[in-house]
Amino acid sequence: MSNTKKHVFFLPLLFIGMGIGFILQQYMGGSVFVASMFIGMGLGFFLDSFLVVEGDKFHPRSFKNSHIVLSILGILFIFVGVISIVNPALLKHLWNYLIAIGFILFGLYLLLRTGEQG
Repeated sequence: MSNTKKHVFFLPLLFIGMGIGFILQQYMGGSVFVASMFIGMGLGFFLDSFLVVEGDKFHPRSFKNSHIVLSILGILFIFVGVISIVNPALLKHLWNYLIAIGFILFGLYLLLRTGEQG
């Protein structure tokens, strides 16, 4: 039985981002919670695309196209989080495009991942 765990970073980093967002919310306003959550999710996607856990050690993942797409999705989430803190007005103009890109990337990830398993 293998002790290999994949996709272990997303959920913990999501909650860490939410916790940081709650702390910063009283100093920076309400939108920083969502921004921190997006940054945490992006970091989780990004790390899950490159690292796998075996026992108590981290190892690089094998190269697959779906991992590249997942890392790009992570970068998109980090970008959305940072932009929502730095320039929320810009985010209002780009929101529809960013959501569309996110959906396309996630669909592409699922398609590639299915093809790689078979």
